Amino acid sequence: MIGDGINDSPALSAADVGIAISDGAEIAREVADITIAADDLYEIVSLKAISNALIKRIKKNYRTIVGFNTGLIIGSVAGILAPTASSFLHNASTLLISIKSMENLIE
Repeated sequence: MIGDGINDSPALSAADVGIAISDGAEIAREVADITIAADDLYEIVSLKAISNALIKRIKKNYRTIVGFNTGLIIGSVAGILAPTASSFLHNASTLLISIKSMENLIE
């Protein structure tokens, strides 16, 4: 739900995601989940692009982490990797994925 007035407040509060405009009524900004700091509703398109990119990044990171850690577990159980090497690789991969995740979501 997107709104900016007092009459929109109940719907903003009940919606799965409520979006208020910063110039709207204070009650609308208070009950909304997101407040857009611009007068232009085109910012909602930007929010959707950021949201899509963020979900894509989360899914990619999840697959990478699960795949890499599964490989580490298999290598450790098979005796290929020592516990210290497995621990080091796990922590290094977590650090690298975290650093990679700091890139801008949209250009």
